[in-house]
Amino acid sequence: MAYVEVFCLLFFSIFIFHLIKRPRIGLNEPPLVPYRYPIIGHTYRLLYDAENFLKECKEKYGEPFSLYVFGSVRTFTGVDSTPEVLRNSDVFDFNTGVNKTFPFIDMFKQFTDFKPSYMARVVHEHVSGKISVYTSRMQKELVSEIEKFIGDCKEPKFVGNIQETLSRIIAKPVANVLLGEEGANFEDIIVSFTTAERALNKMRFAPEFLLYIHPSLYKFISMLPLKFGWNPITQHRDIFVQHCKPIIEERICQRKKLGEKYIQKEDLLDFFISESGKDIIDDNLLNHLFGVIYRLVFAGINYGGRPELWNELYEEQLKIHHESNGYLSTEDVNKKMVKLDCFLKESFRHSIDIAMLPHTVIDTAFNNKLFGETSNEFQPKRHITSFSNGKTVHSPATKVDRSFITFGGGKHACPGRFFAVNEIKICLHKLILKYNIRTESGKIVPPITMSSFKMLPRAGLTFENRN
Repeated sequence: MAYVEVFCLLFFSIFIFHLIKRPRIGLNEPPLVPYRYPIIGHTYRLLYDAENFLKECKEKYGEPFSLYVFGSVRTFTGVDSTPEVLRNSDVFDFNTGVNKTFPFIDMFKQFTDFKPSYMARVVHEHVSGKISVYTSRMQKELVSEIEKFIGDCKEPKFVGNIQETLSRIIAKPVANVLLGEEGANFEDIIVSFTTAERALNKMRFAPEFLLYIHPSLYKFISMLPLKFGWNPITQHRDIFVQHCKPIIEERICQRKKLGEKYIQKEDLLDFFISESGKDIIDDNLLNHLFGVIYRLVFAGINYGGRPELWNELYEEQLKIHHESNGYLSTEDVNKKMVKLDCFLKESFRHSIDIAMLPHTVIDTAFNNKLFGETSNEFQPKRHITSFSNGKTVHSPATKVDRSFITFGGGKHACPGRFFAVNEIKICLHKLILKYNIRTESGKIVPPITMSSFKMLPRAGLTFENRN
């Protein structure tokens, strides 16, 4: 009963505090858009009409500007001010912002502590930096998983939960890169990779209105399970240890036996074993390896497109298929898939949130200043420039600039984007060559919009063998 009373007193105190206070904006800070009601402020418009409301605010007050959302001030930047945010990562820190609203880093501290800068370096050097090593392995795993989860499709096959199916397909090559061929052969590990994010989302049981009152209150409630010893990803640690401990033991044994003659395996597990400097397996080492490996697992991939583009993409991919005799090289993926790359970049642009957190940015992906009057239209060819001499150049999906911030920007732009884009392109290459793909209705299904965020539509896809 005492806990309930303390919580009620805390909640009531914060409620009263926000009721009587008004936010104060300094002379050098962005203008605060006027509002009528205390506490609520601009909450209703932002929840139910975010796109139009944010456009109105930008047109009237310029950028950046601030909104009063259920007791807290949130600043929104736009196309002109966003580059400054991304350049000054010492002031506008992404990881700090994420951890204020969702204790992602705290959940891993139980297993290991690491700096985001360290993980970024690892991904840059040992994932994106070794794409040429991983390309053939990714290709082999993707072909196998596509056959397993989609099949021959001589008769049209409807796949209802396309997001879950694609997650299973790409999980195998990711496991191959992270754990090597041995670890990727365990079905439990693959399933764990695809469900671990859902386990983390169980921490979001705290009512979202607490986030509007104050991020610290929301985080406090979200962290309560950890304080009482319950962490939803502990079961994934057990699966990891069950299957990977024998692999780790064997590799450490070989390191001791061969010494300097030991040849390090081309996967992240062996790299992290080497970095740990340990030659004895204990819980500390297993926890550390689990923490750093699963920290890299949490990445989502989705794609979409218009049916009339598939034939044009099919022609490009078929040409590459014949030229490469069915075996893609890194050069095929990076340089020859021009149309697919631009299609992918345009898909990224159209899947971006109206406003992203915690680097809250608006009006970039669909800005007329950057993309002209057709900024709201899906045009994959907009990223290709043709010259009168017949030469063409294109802006690749991995390039970050002021008009394309899907992967962030500045020195902390996503280091894994090269690997991610390559994997998606290889996967799409195989899917386009083998299947005709359409929605069940044959029409484009728009994403679901909640406030300023976009989510995948609840619609499946029909696959039919091209031959």
